[in-house]
Amino acid sequence: MLKRTLMVFVAVLTFGGIFTATTTTPVDAHASVHYIKWHCKKYKSKYTIKQMRKKYHLKYKKSKFYGYTTKDNYFYGITTKGAYQHRSTDVDAFPTIHHKGTYAMFRSKTFDGGNAYGLDYVNLKTGKHYHDQA
Repeated sequence: MLKRTLMVFVAVLTFGGIFTATTTTPVDAHASVHYIKWHCKKYKSKYTIKQMRKKYHLKYKKSKFYGYTTKDNYFYGITTKGAYQHRSTDVDAFPTIHHKGTYAMFRSKTFDGGNAYGLDYVNLKTGKHYHDQA
């Protein structure tokens, strides 16, 4: 019995050495890199646009309002200047919080006849979400 166990052990070590040289390590599904094309440039992203929409409930919606077509949560573009956010206590039109980085922007609801609107920012590197309403 000991002799048979020793033979199996030697065989496993021999074949195991051959197979470990050819096998690859498993890739984490969340560590994949996606690319978003915007104005002839490619930006690395943690999520695709479709995944961002699903994760942060940014469903695209098109509707008519007094003869005008409005679009909610459509992809507005990529900003490399960062995300600007208004505090709830801001009284002027200028945002006071600035988040640095590259973000995908989604334009959400329109208010006041188009004078005000909401923006949703998703960081391409970390996937963090910010909402702003001006």
